[in-house]
Amino acid sequence: MKSIQKIIEKYKLFFSDKKFKKNIKREKSKLYVQNDNSPRYKSKRNKFKLFTSKLEFENTFWEIQKMNLYYYLTGIFLFWASLYILFFSHFFSIKSIDVIREDELINIDLSYRSIEKYRYRPILFADKNEMKQSLLSHQPNIKEVYIRKILPDNIKIILQSFTWVFGFEYENKFYEITNNGVMIPSKTKESTQMIKIIGLNNVWIVDYKKVFKEESILKIKNIIDLVHQNSSFVSVWEIIYYVKEAEVHIIDQNGTRILFDLNKEEKVQIEKLNIFNKNYASKVNIWIVYIDLRINEKIIYCAKDSEFQCKQNIKSIYE
Repeated sequence: MKSIQKIIEKYKLFFSDKKFKKNIKREKSKLYVQNDNSPRYKSKRNKFKLFTSKLEFENTFWEIQKMNLYYYLTGIFLFWASLYILFFSHFFSIKSIDVIREDELINIDLSYRSIEKYRYRPILFADKNEMKQSLLSHQPNIKEVYIRKILPDNIKIILQSFTWVFGFEYENKFYEITNNGVMIPSKTKESTQMIKIIGLNNVWIVDYKKVFKEESILKIKNIIDLVHQNSSFVSVWEIIYYVKEAEVHIIDQNGTRILFDLNKEEKVQIEKLNIFNKNYASKVNIWIVYIDLRINEKIIYCAKDSEFQCKQNIKSIYE
């Protein structure tokens, strides 16, 4: 019985001592444990760690996917909205067109009418070459076209015309002929160099239409200039252009008619005229009805004493 009691006492002492040690350990730990609210050192390696657990990783992944989808849809919307604003909205459409002419040969009203169809079209899609061709189709006398797009809604156009070389009168209406062969109506007889045109079809008489070949007009002008520069015996009083025959006749101060062929070299014919003037200067001023320079290496002239027959020859050929 006593032995049993001793054993029980030993167990009581063991367990009571263990509980005591546990309490001591707990009290000691309180002395060395840091406060949870105090700042702790964190490694820079883990400072930007995004996911700390599997559960957190799964939730954040789907949230990022939703956010990416949101940004993607927003980007698509902004892209198509930008395209619509740039190409289809009225904000970037042509609302005003400014046409500036550098000379009076340009018809400003006709210019505006020829490009009016481009108003309210998208300015970024406006084709400059197409606009230029539209202007030239209505006014072939236009030489230079400068087109500038001024965002968001303005087109600026500067026009320059070919210069005029001759004045022309038809049925009490005056025209100016540009050096590219276009007939431009004129209110007054401003041209100092008038030209008479024979063989012109009435159907051709249309304002701002290219009636004559540019090469023919330039050759006529060149012949007139060469006559002024090289022949002191000839003063140009009248110029007659025969369209079908491709000839130009110059009538001087004495009524002498000088015949030029536009299909032949101008300088060669002028040289023959100079030779004739030097050898027959007195006859040119008094006795000559016409001088024909059209035939190669020949000069044909008709003297005053055969005036009637000479004029009949001219009349039979050109009338």
